[in-house]
Amino acid sequence: MGKIIRFALVLLTLSLGGLSPSLAATSGLDFLKVGVGARPIALGEAYVALADDINAIYWNPAGLVQVKIPEVGFTYNKWFEDIGYHFLGYSHPLDNSILGVSAYYLGAGDIDGSDNAGNPIGEFTTYDLAFAFSYGRRLSERVSVGANFKYILEKLEEELASAFAFDIGALYKPGVYDLVLGVNIQNIGTGIKFVEESASLPQNVKFGLAYTLFPENPLILTLDFNKCKDKGVYVGSGAEFWVVDYLALRIGGKFDPDVKDGLRLGFGLRAGNFGLDYAYTPHRILGDTHQFSFSLYLGKLAPEEIISRKEIEQRMVSVIASLREEGMVYLEQERYIEAIAKFSEILLLDPEDKEAISTIKEANRLLMERE
Repeated sequence: MGKIIRFALVLLTLSLGGLSPSLAATSGLDFLKVGVGARPIALGEAYVALADDINAIYWNPAGLVQVKIPEVGFTYNKWFEDIGYHFLGYSHPLDNSILGVSAYYLGAGDIDGSDNAGNPIGEFTTYDLAFAFSYGRRLSERVSVGANFKYILEKLEEELASAFAFDIGALYKPGVYDLVLGVNIQNIGTGIKFVEESASLPQNVKFGLAYTLFPENPLILTLDFNKCKDKGVYVGSGAEFWVVDYLALRIGGKFDPDVKDGLRLGFGLRAGNFGLDYAYTPHRILGDTHQFSFSLYLGKLAPEEIISRKEIEQRMVSVIASLREEGMVYLEQERYIEAIAKFSEILLLDPEDKEAISTIKEANRLLMERE
C-alpha cells in the first residue's frame, strides 16, 4: 500500500485540495485542479488571459479562438513510482469559432494490494481520466467566449465512479495596447459517488491579465488570481521573453501559503510546424519535476494572418507617433500630468526614445514650477 499512499501525496502536494479522491471520496476529483502544459506551468500557472495555444482547453476555452490553424498538443509529466499525469488535445478552427477535444490521465500503474491483515492479495490499478469537448467563439474583435464539456472517470481496484462537468471562460481586450483580461469558471457539474461516499467537484475560478511589451521581441507578463472552492485565493505570475523567433525563456511563481516551492522555470522552442516546451518545478517533498509538452501545427497560416517584423515595426512607429502628438497637445495646454503619461507610454514601447525622455523631464520641471 506504500505506493498508493505516495500517489495520494502527489495529489495532495500538487492540487492542494486534500487527500486523493481515490483514497478519500469526500475530496472530489482533485486531479482536475492540476494544470496542464509546460508553458503555463513555467509561467507560474498564470495563463487564463494568455491562453493562445492548445493549452487553452484547460486554462480558458475562450482563448482557443486565438489558435489560427489546427493544432495537436501532448504533455508528458512523469513523477516517481511510475506516477504520471498526461494530456492530449486537438483544436480545429472554423470561421469565427473553434472546436477542440482532449483527454487527461493521472495514473499510478499497478499497485500491490493487501488485506486488513497485511497479506498480499495481488496487484490492482488506480487512475483518474477525463475527456473534454471544447467550443470557443469570437463575438467581436474584443470579446470571445468558450466552454468545456467534460466526462470524468475514477477507478480504484474494481470500483469505478463517474461525473459530468463543464467550464465557462471569456477573454476581453479593452483596447489598451496589448492588454488582455481573462476569466474561467471550472468544474461546474454533478457530484461524484465513490463506493459509499459522495463529494462535490473541485469548483475553481480563475481571473487574470496578460500584457505584451516590445512587439519586435515580445516580453509577455501574466498575472492570475485563483479561487478554489475548498481554500482561499492564491496568485500566480509569470514572464515570457522571446529572445529570437524560435526561442523563449520563461520564469514564474505560484504564491500560495500551502506551497513552499513556488518558483517555476522553463523555455520554449519553435521550428516550423513543431514546438517543444519544458518546465521545471522544484518540490522539497516529492523531488523536482520536469514537464515536457509537444505541439504540432497541421497547416500554414493564411497570408493575411502572417505579420512580418517590418509590419510590426511600422505599427509601433505609427502608435508612437500618435502618442507623441497627443502628448505635445497636452504639453501646449499645460496639462503636464497627462503629457507625462503619454510620453511614459512611448517608453513602454521604446525605452530608448530620447525625445520622450527629455520631454518628460521638461514636463516635470514645468509642473514643479507651477506648484
